[in-house]
Amino acid sequence: MILTIREIATKLGVHEQTLRNWERLGLLKISRIGRNRTRIYNEKDLLLCKRIANFSEQGINLRGIKVLLAREKNGRPKLVGVNHR
Repeated sequence: MILTIREIATKLGVHEQTLRNWERLGLLKISRIGRNRTRIYNEKDLLLCKRIANFSEQGINLRGIKVLLAREKNGRPKLVGVNHR
């Protein structure tokens, strides 16, 4: 499954610029193709975007989300009170 930024944004109910901001802040690392470097998202990217959106809906700011994702990547325990859907 390969999706464009527009398709991902529609699935998540967010603006395309939101996804670009997440990428700029280092929350996402998205593959690009072609001369114009079009962003392409796979299923793993979609799941990560859903997690970021979920954290954001819980009121966690982007810095906090970055910390949570880094903790998970490093195998650290989850924080109490944070919903991991």
